[in-house]
Amino acid sequence: MKANSKVPDAVEGDVDKDVQPFIKRRLFLPEGRCSHSVIQVNGNEISSISVRQMKVDTNKIIDDHKKRMLPRFRDDPPGRTTLSAEQELLRLSEANPEGLGTMDPIKDFNIRDIDMVTTIARKQSLEEQIINYKCLNCPTFAEHFKSVANQVKLIEYVTTLRYLLSDESLQHREELQQRIQVLQRLRYVDANNAVQLKGRVACEISNHELIITELVFENVFTDLHPTEIVALLSCFVFQQRRCSEPNLTKTLEEGKQCILDMAERIAHLQSECGLSTSVQEFKEQYHFGLVEAVFEWARGMPFSEITNLTDVQEGIIVRCIQRLDETCRDVRNAARIIGDPKLGEKMEEASAMIKRDIVFAASLYTQ
Repeated sequence: MKANSKVPDAVEGDVDKDVQPFIKRRLFLPEGRCSHSVIQVNGNEISSISVRQMKVDTNKIIDDHKKRMLPRFRDDPPGRTTLSAEQELLRLSEANPEGLGTMDPIKDFNIRDIDMVTTIARKQSLEEQIINYKCLNCPTFAEHFKSVANQVKLIEYVTTLRYLLSDESLQHREELQQRIQVLQRLRYVDANNAVQLKGRVACEISNHELIITELVFENVFTDLHPTEIVALLSCFVFQQRRCSEPNLTKTLEEGKQCILDMAERIAHLQSECGLSTSVQEFKEQYHFGLVEAVFEWARGMPFSEITNLTDVQEGIIVRCIQRLDETCRDVRNAARIIGDPKLGEKMEEASAMIKRDIVFAASLYTQ
């Protein structure tokens, strides 16, 4: 939902014309010769439908009008069909100066919808009350009406802005409450939605903040070697689903299982809070296809040999390792917030290990 920042005009057009259909039903009687014009009428400009009918050829009238709009036919007299319609309308106005009978929306249109019937009945009741108001005879009625209309429209505008600024206007408010419940269960925020320590840590992480924060607080990375930490972190930046299966060490296999177990716990928690989270789909978003390649790259293996460890394209490997440096900085900042200097030093070391050679070389296209 998008709010319009511009304050709308309180009242547009002639206020007197806007209220005429509700305060009088008298038909217009021309003082001199009849004239005509062709106008486009919108549905919201129709206040009632007359029970009287006129047979006119609208196509001929419109064609005649369009023809006389051309410069060379501008002085031509109206066509016979147009004049006939003018005369018929004049006779109706002279014969019914107080107005024509109108159709009843409920009876004549066979309306059965309860809400619509209620709305129509209220409209008819208001019209009957308005007719008895003495203020309609005031010579400055239109001016006073415009002043009140301005005030009412401004009040409506302020009310709309307040609604748009409130939580009630959020399109996915139910989902928002469910996600807040998840954060409360994980102790990222308290009962008053005040951000806690874990919430501050999560704010330092740019992607997959929940699971990375949980892994940091569970000390999953603390006892690992920097090469192993950065290798496991690759599952958060590598997005290719299908690739060759990596050959992992026992420690990396255990780290991989810890990440999948943590993902399963978070997925179950989200489901308990009402979010439509599939445990299997949640776990499948983490791809471990480059764990071995990143592990060996951090240990110093040349890039030409790294490409032999996986069938992933070279450009994707480079991009993944470059993004890993950002993730290492995020985890380093998280470690500083929780007061874990050991993990912070390891992340500094891991970042230095992967920032080498062709992966972080200056681009020939931009330098």
